[in-house]
Amino acid sequence: MTEQSSNKKSPIIENINQQLSNIENNEEVAEIDICLTFDRKFVPHAAVTLLSAIRSVGNECKLNVHILHVDDIDDRSRSSLEGLSQRANILWHRVDGNRIDSLPDNREHISRATYIRLFIPEVLHKVADRVIYLDCDTILTDRLSILWATDIGTSPIAAAPDEGGVTQAERLKFSKTAFYFNAGVLIFDLNAIDPKKFAAKVAETVSRTDVVIELQDQDILNLMFEGQAAKLDLRWNANTRLYTLNKLEPAYTPEEAEIARISPGILHFTDNRKPWNSNCNHPLRELYWDLRNQTPWRETFSERQRRKIIEFARSRFSKSRKMVSADN
Repeated sequence: MTEQSSNKKSPIIENINQQLSNIENNEEVAEIDICLTFDRKFVPHAAVTLLSAIRSVGNECKLNVHILHVDDIDDRSRSSLEGLSQRANILWHRVDGNRIDSLPDNREHISRATYIRLFIPEVLHKVADRVIYLDCDTILTDRLSILWATDIGTSPIAAAPDEGGVTQAERLKFSKTAFYFNAGVLIFDLNAIDPKKFAAKVAETVSRTDVVIELQDQDILNLMFEGQAAKLDLRWNANTRLYTLNKLEPAYTPEEAEIARISPGILHFTDNRKPWNSNCNHPLRELYWDLRNQTPWRETFSERQRRKIIEFARSRFSKSRKMVSADN
């Protein structure tokens, strides 16, 4: 039995399939705005996130996809992304790359393009009232309309708690009432954010000397919206450590973690072992490849065979280590 066929029979996969099967059986909202930010190196992974978003909305829903970029994406890649579906209205927004050059760069596996999301209020405030931002290592596994309809009250931003949220909140000296969120899935209420004040606040936050920004724009956004962010259900940002050992102190309860793990609305491959890397051990990594192989960036036969051989060898090695440990 292959790993993929085994995965499809797991309770988690059955839940995801059930969630996605309900798309056409439910009344969909008329229009949804989402935003992706990436550079040319992340185009194949952005295609996976985009295709999952298209799959997660009904035929009657207009999906506006705002792509913020630094003008390094070639015409062929743009055309291929636009060709994924006629149901998606893709809108390209250029951001001056020089504006992110001075921002902290201290995470080896994270592209500087991650900072582009800090320009969302400035770029989109005239074209959308609300927008859902998605990291390009996420996969929609439930109806996007459910997340879109989430009531965030008067908060300017909404996000799910982070897998190391308690540790990070203490590091940034947060008040006891504030939570540290993961910035991979965000809802922006653009009507509640003044773009000029937002830009000024970014500059002010970066220049702070009482804290050290370690997690790049995620730290910046958390500092800017300390105590103001609405909390999304964890299932809308189901991080990798829900499926592997978490040595961090999360900002959510074990009960919340189990609900999100079993019935994720958005899968987020949060650590540096991404599905496209040979060291990835995420049990749901095949969902990424199922989608990617429906795009122009699909694997060749030899690439797939090589990946499967590596996965098989790693699995056998892991089993051998467990057997040795048990004998000792």
